[in-house]
Amino acid sequence: MVVLKAQWVVPVTSPPIRNGAVLVVGGIIAAVGKAKEVLKQAPSQGQRIEFSESVIVPGLVNPHTHLENTHFAHIKKPQQFNSWLAQMVRLVRNQSFEDALIAAKEGVDQSARYGVTCIGEFSRFGASFVALREFALRGVVFKEFICLDEREIERRLAELESWLKRAEFENSLLTVGVGPHAPYSVVPNAFKQVLELAERQSLPVCVHAAESPSERKLVEHRKGILRFWLGNVLKSAPVGLSSIRYLDWLGALKAKTLLVHCIQVDNNDIALLAERGVWVAHCPRSNANLKVGLMPLAKMISAGVKVCLATDGLASVESLSPLDEIRFAIKLSKEHPKIYPSLSPSQWLRMVTLNAASALGLDREIGSLEKGKQADLAVFNIGSSVNDPFEALLFEAKKANLTMVSGRIVNLSI
Repeated sequence: MVVLKAQWVVPVTSPPIRNGAVLVVGGIIAAVGKAKEVLKQAPSQGQRIEFSESVIVPGLVNPHTHLENTHFAHIKKPQQFNSWLAQMVRLVRNQSFEDALIAAKEGVDQSARYGVTCIGEFSRFGASFVALREFALRGVVFKEFICLDEREIERRLAELESWLKRAEFENSLLTVGVGPHAPYSVVPNAFKQVLELAERQSLPVCVHAAESPSERKLVEHRKGILRFWLGNVLKSAPVGLSSIRYLDWLGALKAKTLLVHCIQVDNNDIALLAERGVWVAHCPRSNANLKVGLMPLAKMISAGVKVCLATDGLASVESLSPLDEIRFAIKLSKEHPKIYPSLSPSQWLRMVTLNAASALGLDREIGSLEKGKQADLAVFNIGSSVNDPFEALLFEAKKANLTMVSGRIVNLSI
């Protein structure tokens, strides 16, 4: 049992609390409120930790990243998507499981230092599952699935099912999902079978979708430079469908589906995303670094599309900090007010806490500081004499002083 006391507590689902505290018992939040009231509920023998000039927030949730690519941070940024993709293919082909595991461990450690307690991980090897388990971070690991040839379907599906069976589901902090990579990297028949597998086993699904102009040209019109490499993948798919409408044709747009990027979309795509109730993980820094365009975030939110923020991996961004992602998004909202909405700091914070947790199907457990939820939280220094903890957090906070997952401290930097 421990009481964490700070200058501010930001529950997310209720107003900020000045001179607040959080009582944690058995890995669960037992009380949140004014410090003097919370302390009355805490037995005197319990541990008490006080943070001056700090704010306690729900643990940050990064709903999409690639921890196994942490060692690819040296890739040039920015650069064109097509050249970046070609470079990534060469790097990944030369990577071993051991390489991926070392990289994933470093990525998990960096994430914890940024106050991240839960990760939506897109994993090629499954190495990041091992890393997250070792560091005791919470996560949903989407096992990447790529199948460029009909003749490979049986073998690729067998490999996926074998990994899913080996994954240790008894670890309460980790769950698994399936990650058909993108509309252009999985042949339609295989894509449908992966979706059927997810349906049978009640697994969440994550797909990179509508990311680049090259993808749009290939999927919708079978044109562009990617057709020379990936043109045969879609030979049995309808021509003329956008990536979003093609995914709907496959049956991929469901409540348990998380789409990543969704930049190359029109008004019909946006309406369809809202109608189907899928979540969209928006990665503004990655989009900028790969020069793929601006996501129409204002239209998305106005139409009722459910959106959260994610960092993507270090191959395309400068850090694994969700707060850095927010800062960049705020910068875009000032530069492109017609495309980006002017959200309040509290709304931006929700994008990397409760919204992101909802995108991973975990909002009943994490994403806000409420009695009965898991004690996943982070503490950031914000300086003295703070009147608005949201603004102070977004513009002053860097790395976390403390990161806690289910009542267990996974990062402490005091």
